[in-house]
Amino acid sequence: MIIKADFFKGYENTKDPEMDFRRREREKVRFYKSGKIRTVYLNEQTTFETMYGEIPAELITFYEDGNIKRIFPRYGKIGAYWTERNEAEITEFMNLKVGQNTYRCRPQCLHFYPDGKLKSITIYNNDNLVIRTKYGEVKTNIGVSFYRSGKVRSIEPAFKTEIEYKGKKIRPFNFFADGMHADNNSLVFDEEGYILSYI
Repeated sequence: MIIKADFFKGYENTKDPEMDFRRREREKVRFYKSGKIRTVYLNEQTTFETMYGEIPAELITFYEDGNIKRIFPRYGKIGAYWTERNEAEITEFMNLKVGQNTYRCRPQCLHFYPDGKLKSITIYNNDNLVIRTKYGEVKTNIGVSFYRSGKVRSIEPAFKTEIEYKGKKIRPFNFFADGMHADNNSLVFDEEGYILSYI
């Protein structure tokens, strides 16, 4: 991956006014011990090409081999005067076709497998995403993870979600999930869509 110098030109004086006060205090570039690029905090939102189409990013991370690992469409500093809801409001909706399904959402973070397939979608907690399962529709305000096949691997259900499972009602929910990524969620499925485990 070649990082062009113009990504950082006029770094503190951008075309995107939100970044003037949203910018986090962190390095523009982080490296692996090998010297290969690990993370780039971009001067302004920049579009990257993926197998899911063009995706805008303010922060992007890479695997050591140079393949994209995570894309953060927005990466502003959250605080008393700029909330996660404000950050969500300036994030564009995307239609992401994963496997046989299309998910319309405002992603906080997209996590990819090294081969470029989508591993998880993390959304803002004031948003909702409805996932179709063998057990009915499950609403999440955290996100969903996928197998390489595009089938749903796990979901973090919204609070008070009830699912009929083996003749009883279960309420899968991870109290500590808020503010975390959606890579490993409390409701886990096999590739056939049946529940493997739940918290």
